[in-house]
Amino acid sequence: MFFMIPTRQCRAAIATTFAVSFLALSGCASKPEVVATPVAVAPKAVISIDQTPRGVQIPLPNTVLFQFGKADLNTVAADPYLDKIATLIKTKSNKLVAVEGHTDNVGSLPSNQQISEARAKVVRDALQARGVPAERLKAEGFAFQRPVVSNSNEEGRALNRRVDIIILDEKVENITAGEPANAFESAFAKLKAMVDAGLVKAL
Repeated sequence: MFFMIPTRQCRAAIATTFAVSFLALSGCASKPEVVATPVAVAPKAVISIDQTPRGVQIPLPNTVLFQFGKADLNTVAADPYLDKIATLIKTKSNKLVAVEGHTDNVGSLPSNQQISEARAKVVRDALQARGVPAERLKAEGFAFQRPVVSNSNEEGRALNRRVDIIILDEKVENITAGEPANAFESAFAKLKAMVDAGLVKAL
């Protein structure tokens, strides 16, 4: 019996094979750590809603209110609200919908009228893009003629730069039927709380 002494080339090949096998086994023993990428979660939309003599009024929240002199929506903040409002309009009512734009009192009446109309139209178009029939939507601007609070400070002016969505001749109970109770809040109550806290002044 005799043993063959591996040649230099054979010894190199054996060493390489051993190293590859060791690395493969090491990889099986400990998997590389996987870092999860955070997934953006849309904010929950709590809809402000109140009964008025004209119907159900849904003002867009102050997180999506317009900057001074602007008619551009903050779409990241507005989208969850507009998605929900459009769904409510389509599934809970067959009434006409008034989309009404407003401004603060800074600037001339003609310029504010133009801005208020633009604000109403951008919200109308957003609702229409979400499937609300165009024939149910009417956009109109009122400049600074219908403030909800005093324009005496910036907080009040920001609240007056708004769009109200009114489902005409509709009842709150019809719109909220079957919906979670915590999906809605009273805009009037929130406004009163802000006045009571001295953040804004009443008219």
